[in-house]
Amino acid sequence: MDSESLLKPKGSAARTERSVQVACRAAKELENIGEYEAAFGAIAGFWPGIGERPRLEGLSKPDQAELLLRAGALSGWLGGSRKVAGAQQLAKDLIGESLQRFEELGLGEKVAEAQTDLAICHWREGAMDQARQGFQAALTQAEDPNNKLRILVNSTTVEVSTHHLNDALVLLDQAATLLESVEDDASIGRYYMQRGIVMRRLGGVENLDRALSDHTAASSHFAKANHRRYLARAQNNVGVILLELGRYDEALQTLEDARRTFADLGDAGPAAQVDETRARVYVAQQRYPEAEKLALAAAAVLERGEEQSLLAETLQTLGLAQARRQQHQAARETLRRAAEVAENAGDDEASGRALLTIIEELNVYLPADEISNLYSEADQKLGEDVGRETLSRLRACARLLGAPAMVQRGQDGLRASFEHQVHQFENGLIRQALEEAKGSVTRAARILGLTHQGLCYIINHRHKSLLSARAPIRVRRKSVIKKHK
Repeated sequence: MDSESLLKPKGSAARTERSVQVACRAAKELENIGEYEAAFGAIAGFWPGIGERPRLEGLSKPDQAELLLRAGALSGWLGGSRKVAGAQQLAKDLIGESLQRFEELGLGEKVAEAQTDLAICHWREGAMDQARQGFQAALTQAEDPNNKLRILVNSTTVEVSTHHLNDALVLLDQAATLLESVEDDASIGRYYMQRGIVMRRLGGVENLDRALSDHTAASSHFAKANHRRYLARAQNNVGVILLELGRYDEALQTLEDARRTFADLGDAGPAAQVDETRARVYVAQQRYPEAEKLALAAAAVLERGEEQSLLAETLQTLGLAQARRQQHQAARETLRRAAEVAENAGDDEASGRALLTIIEELNVYLPADEISNLYSEADQKLGEDVGRETLSRLRACARLLGAPAMVQRGQDGLRASFEHQVHQFENGLIRQALEEAKGSVTRAARILGLTHQGLCYIINHRHKSLLSARAPIRVRRKSVIKKHK
């Protein structure tokens, strides 16, 4: 069945003989394991499809509220995966009506469930403050361990999106106390996947290893639950981790598996998200034409949807690929748009990071006053509460502000060659990064936006005077995850 006939079937669907309670219960169970099309089929006798109201006549008030909630939740899921314009607002309207009815009926657990689904819609749209408030309100209503686990795990999506990783860890610690009371594999898998996401964002070899372990656990639970969509999502996350570990071939193989699953399911949005990750791997491999092509296609898909934070990330990857291909004006425009999209989505830190990318990639081609303005704008958007990696990038860009004056002094005073000035400036940047990282080449490479191997090569071949500034080389422990042969 194609997506159009799935979302709004032709003709009038006759009501099934089974009760609406049974239909809604079946739909909720199918929705929990990511089978959104089948969940729609379970209530198709009561709901024509996205953009239509459920048929409520003749139903009791609790049944009306439940049917509205199921139709609203599925409008959000199906609309998001199919990139149906306006789907999240349609979902919010239906969920909001169900919430009001549950409140009138005094059904606290159902109120919490509806508030959670409403908050998820806000998160998809990038309305992070509204999403956070919705999750907090839901948590005050819920008492059932399954409901509380769902709320806490979904709450972390907001904190991860706004880079409040310590807040996400606090929520996950609360969620961990509920795991023994929950038997649902899909719910437990979501917990481990979110914890893995936070560990990856925290960075460092140990955290990345733990992120891989968490995603392995998540994949096991998703497989038991037969949750194909989240299993593919976990694969995408593993691809990102492998990228950060420099295991590019493994990353691409994992991402291709995830892409294939989303394509089979007809999920255009998640497939585009995987393509964005693949594009980042291609950038790391210096395969810039392929990276640009993938990122451009992913952005075109995400433009049709409402998940603005994902679009901003994709535009930033596209702009990076364009910059590396020496398409300076196109890169500048794309990265500027990435900053605007992120800002409109309420993600000021992502907006600031896009501006930092302009400085990092295009500073040689920009006038000094524009670099200064970009830095001031990025600094203002990033604020005080930023992650370690972003702070390091901000400091590196601050050092770049002195580069034009440094080159000018070389031309007017020392008459040194351009190559010598570049060499000296590079030496200074690496020295400062090593000092900040207390001699750790791994951390210094992260500060400078380089790979560990890349920075080692530069030091060993171009800046041997810095060998004494690095910490003594130690044998690294092996990853807990074995490489595939």
